[in-house]
Amino acid sequence: MKKIIQSASSFLLLSAMACGLMAGCNRKASRVQYEVSSYQGQLTEGQLKSDYNKALFYRNDHKIHTAADPFVLDNTAVDGWYYLYGTYGSIITYRSLDLMEWEPVGNALDNLDYGTSGAITEERRATWADIWAPEVIYDYDEKLYYMFFSATPDTESFKTANGVYEGTAKEVLMVAVSQYPDHGFKLINFRDSKSCGAENLHTFNAVPGTKDENGNVLDAYPHYYAKYLFFDPAEYKAFTQTIGGFRGEYRGGYEQGIDPHPYVDDDGTKYMFWVDSTGSDRLCVVKMDTWLKPDWTTAKALLYHSFYTVADWEKSQNGEAVEFVSYELESVSINEGPQVIKHNGKYYLTYSMGAYADSSYQVGQAVADHITGPYRKLTEAEGGVLMSGNTSGSQEISGTGHHGFVTVGDQLFMVYHRHNDIILAGGARNPAVDEIKWITIKDKDGNDLDVMYSNGPTCTVQPKVERYAEYVNIADEAKVSGSSDAKYLTDGLLSIYKYANPDFLQYVQETTITKKTTFTFDFAEARPVRAVMVYNSRLESTAFTDVARVEFVCEEDGKEVVRFIKDIRFGSENFQANDYDGSIYYITPGAAAYAEFDQLNVKSVRVTVDVPEGQEAVGISEIRILGK
Repeated sequence: MKKIIQSASSFLLLSAMACGLMAGCNRKASRVQYEVSSYQGQLTEGQLKSDYNKALFYRNDHKIHTAADPFVLDNTAVDGWYYLYGTYGSIITYRSLDLMEWEPVGNALDNLDYGTSGAITEERRATWADIWAPEVIYDYDEKLYYMFFSATPDTESFKTANGVYEGTAKEVLMVAVSQYPDHGFKLINFRDSKSCGAENLHTFNAVPGTKDENGNVLDAYPHYYAKYLFFDPAEYKAFTQTIGGFRGEYRGGYEQGIDPHPYVDDDGTKYMFWVDSTGSDRLCVVKMDTWLKPDWTTAKALLYHSFYTVADWEKSQNGEAVEFVSYELESVSINEGPQVIKHNGKYYLTYSMGAYADSSYQVGQAVADHITGPYRKLTEAEGGVLMSGNTSGSQEISGTGHHGFVTVGDQLFMVYHRHNDIILAGGARNPAVDEIKWITIKDKDGNDLDVMYSNGPTCTVQPKVERYAEYVNIADEAKVSGSSDAKYLTDGLLSIYKYANPDFLQYVQETTITKKTTFTFDFAEARPVRAVMVYNSRLESTAFTDVARVEFVCEEDGKEVVRFIKDIRFGSENFQANDYDGSIYYITPGAAAYAEFDQLNVKSVRVTVDVPEGQEAVGISEIRILGK
């Protein structure tokens, strides 16, 4: 944090005071105005990003070098920490007290050997070519942490004989358990009752050549890693045969899925969501008797790529014409990374689509009345695309995909990953955090429907998570005046998406002005205020480069005093302008011009924004006043 710049001169203050005392000025003492010293995020020479005050703000900087597929466990009720698990060759773990600053913990898995060379022994065969997408859930009854993840065994191919599948295993699911959230996880062996419990033993045939009562050779799974599979390979093969639609090479129970997502409903029932790899990355669910034992009679597919519903997919299999999901058609056939969140009695299933290695990777949402569906993907007009660097038109962020949700007090946040480098893209990704809001729209049938809206992706300064902030946004507690649509200044929705469906954007409005306008925020009583943020338009045609003036009507020693800050500029890191006329040709989504200052005791805040010369209008997304 830089030292606050002292911008008010003693000459100015003395002149103002003298004018207030002179009869010719005809001013009351309460009308005297004083300029406030403030810091506005100015860049110094050589900086690409401005400094900011971590007591007030956070920013999605590249704080964790590489951790794709992030999942955050809220363990604050147990030990006060949030734990982030991510993919980086193995499963790496970080922890945080506030979701904004993270410290490394290390590798959460204790007994998996990565990259072992030399002679292959039974003890050293637990090596994996890929491990990714971990999720951890704490069972309060058992006082145990369960870590579910995807893996591909690193092994030689094997030949078909006596019921053994020919080929190599790919994308299987596994589970490890620990008494601690950050270490001590041991891989569960489902052929050992001491490891998994007698009620959870897998009963697949491990002996090649075994025959059933009719003399038919049974499938055999003799390989060292079969005992570690979360889903019994024989049972999984039987499940996939009930839903059909296989793609490519079928691996007979040795290809299962990725991205496991454990979920506990309000009634305590356990569910496992995952991505079935045998058929076009369809999302599936199964009810769990325990965290180690699925009830396969409940298993079903929930979403298919390109189709709004499973019913649509089934119709297509029968040759019937159906409506396809418009925002998925030009991407690879991916629906992955499932997450479930419940709101007002409905279930929302979010997922990633597109190719993880490029900018098409983004998050969509579907809705259902029951946790096991049927789910319907929302249309673009309903906000079906929830988080997207492409839709926001960002030049700084891409690949906003695999994600999880964390509720902190009254705020809901999405933790997601984005590419380390927007040009190189690829597999190097790092986590970011942005707020999710609920808005009510009209669905395709004209009925009211709550949907999620993302105040992101952002790479700009944002208010600190409220639970961990001394000063929070209080603008929505004031009476706002200045224009007929000033209500949009405090609706909590950042106008970020340049290329979203226009029918959906009607629910995320900006306050528009065509001339210099002052917006007044009147509080019922004086409030301590520490900073002001004014958010830009999502469109370059209605963007602006500075806030002309902010005035604070303060109560000081029983008197009313007016203090002000003038010309609060957007940081040069947050927009690009033409040299010849100053016109803006790019504005960073979610950017605010802001000023922080020593605490003021404020009764009213007046924010004045002008329309740049040669421009017809200005759009203001939001005004936030950080106070208490």
